[in-house]
Amino acid sequence: MTGLRFTVHAATDKGRVREGNEDSHYAGSTVFAVADGMGGHVAGEVASQRALEPVEELNGSQFAAAEDAQRALVDAITQANRSVIADAAEDPGLSGMGTTLTAVMVRNGRLHLAHVGDSRAYLLRSGDVISQLTTDHTLVEQLIREGRISRDEAATHPQRSVVTRAIGVDREVEVDSLAPLELQPGDQVVLCSDGLTNPVGDDEIAGILEAEADGDAATSKLIAMANERGGPDNITVVLLRVLGPREHDGSRVPAVPATADATQPVGDTGGGGGEDQTTGRLDGSGPRPPVRTSEGATPIRTRQESGDDADWATKMGRYGEEQGSDVGHTPAPRARRRGRALGVVVGVLVLLGVLGAGGYALLARAYFVGDSGGQIGIYNGLPPDSVGGLRLSWQREATDLSTDDLPAFLASRVRDGVSASSLTEAREIVESYRVRIEEASAPEPEPEPSPSPTATPADEASPSPAASPDS
Repeated sequence: MTGLRFTVHAATDKGRVREGNEDSHYAGSTVFAVADGMGGHVAGEVASQRALEPVEELNGSQFAAAEDAQRALVDAITQANRSVIADAAEDPGLSGMGTTLTAVMVRNGRLHLAHVGDSRAYLLRSGDVISQLTTDHTLVEQLIREGRISRDEAATHPQRSVVTRAIGVDREVEVDSLAPLELQPGDQVVLCSDGLTNPVGDDEIAGILEAEADGDAATSKLIAMANERGGPDNITVVLLRVLGPREHDGSRVPAVPATADATQPVGDTGGGGGEDQTTGRLDGSGPRPPVRTSEGATPIRTRQESGDDADWATKMGRYGEEQGSDVGHTPAPRARRRGRALGVVVGVLVLLGVLGAGGYALLARAYFVGDSGGQIGIYNGLPPDSVGGLRLSWQREATDLSTDDLPAFLASRVRDGVSASSLTEAREIVESYRVRIEEASAPEPEPEPSPSPTATPADEASPSPAASPDS
């Protein structure tokens, strides 16, 4: 399909908790992106804006073939990674900053996508359920795939904000990409930060998109729903609604108004070539047909899942399990010992791999308040029970507070690890515990002494009579 027409609607909000907005987004004529910064208000905002610059340069570019367009999008994200790292190295005040980045390009009626982090891209196609086009690069996503937690448990998991891949963490970044996806009239493509997807479910997102004909109103309602659920993070939404060439020939298409500014219809510039390329994977494995589920949905996979593709979080999830045991087969005691020994070796090697592949930098962005030797402290990394009992944390700040001085329920939480999104939030948690301890240990105020009964004239001693002049 050439000459594709669509409307674009974009909105962002800082939410109800954050002091500033570290999200950035771009809505051009052919290129669109969302970035969610991290590393503190100023640094996160700089990282997300800087990462968008190479992507913005692709807007309206011409490409001879689909492979060239896809490669340019991936290369732009790779360049974004280099730019963020370079800026952080030059300015100590920006040290540790990073960002997610999810970008799409529309060319010759097809959608190209490249992605790093936990911001998301969705496709809502008429008659189908909403499909997530991206894979979250997070710890909980890997735990879900390993069967260790359910999707519902992930929504409230204390480490749900820990990403395993981001822009600005390591000099080399692995970019997920989606082979060209043929768009159809009525399709809706959503790019968003996790400030939307954490408090609002996929079905709820789809419900608003299907019910609201006005694109600006739809983005506003999505943000409003996230804020109604507490607005725990910055919220950004970029919405593309495909009109297609059949919008006036009597065919059924969604009623999407063509308003001014960011929401006016945008034409697909095409980019030459005009080739009819079969949608497939960019790794050369050829076309991969969609898998039709029993509910009628067509999930679109971004990459083949295999042992080679699994990242460090997946490998850590397998740490300590018996290796190579078949279902129904009970290994001999000696074999079990060898399996446990191998698990320890694998765990150590994986940990070394984490530290060598940028995992240290990722763990350094995770905070929790925990217990060590009975004292409350602030830690970087993950609580010991987060991943198979493997300890991946170190103390950032010590305190003079005793865990045992807290109420029992709070002391239990501290021993398990209380997650914090930043060092500032961790310090605020510690201060709230200090107040609780001080209030509990404050002595009871002494009762005011009762006032003495008022003396009556009869009780007062009579003064000695003055000596008379005659005596």
